Amino acid sequence: MIPVPDRPLLFLDFDGTLSPIVDDPAQAHPHPAVPDLLVALAEAHEVVVITGRALDVVSRLLGGHVRVRAVGLHGAEEGWTDGTIEHRATESHAEALRRLRDAVPTDAGAWVEDKGAAFAVHYRTAPDPDAARAALERWAEAVPDGLVPIWGKAVVELRAEGVSKGTAVTRIAASHPDREPVYIGDDVTDEDAFRALQALRTPSITVKVGEGDTAAGHRLPDVEAVVAYLRRYLD
Repeated sequence: MIPVPDRPLLFLDFDGTLSPIVDDPAQAHPHPAVPDLLVALAEAHEVVVITGRALDVVSRLLGGHVRVRAVGLHGAEEGWTDGTIEHRATESHAEALRRLRDAVPTDAGAWVEDKGAAFAVHYRTAPDPDAARAALERWAEAVPDGLVPIWGKAVVELRAEGVSKGTAVTRIAASHPDREPVYIGDDVTDEDAFRALQALRTPSITVKVGEGDTAAGHRLPDVEAVVAYLRRYLD
């Protein structure tokens, strides 16, 4: 059984962790229990939602009334799940991102999810996902220095070099030395956070949601199991 520390610092991914993975990211509504659960957890503990989504999108998906600390765009935004932005990384690659967005091979079945200062390219629903992936790999060869393509579950995103969930959790954990970090996530970008917390060489709990290789020390099968585990923090 995964431990439940008395003084946790909860880092929670959104898609695939608090919300099931769906074909259309705009319809990735959280598990029905999640909005109220987040509010209750935040009243009792330190909680940070950490996601590749823009925070205004997270706010909409949570219903607009849940106010929990949050990190968006893989670390490029910091604020709250009600959409409030307290810090946004300087966007020094805007022109390159515009060029790359215009060049996305949509004829292969890929489509773009705009995230304001960034974007993601999905190919889950492409007629031939392997061909779409190959076309996107060729497209990604044009990514300039300073930007990094991050491959996830049938998606590729671009982020500024040096900005990641790993750097975000390292910084936040350092500001809460009296709490034990607990990170729950399901995708490639969450692996950065797992490794970052383990590199701190202080007690932490890392949890992978779903199947696949992972650096995490624990595993939960699905969103339902995540909700059940988080409820233990309120017992």
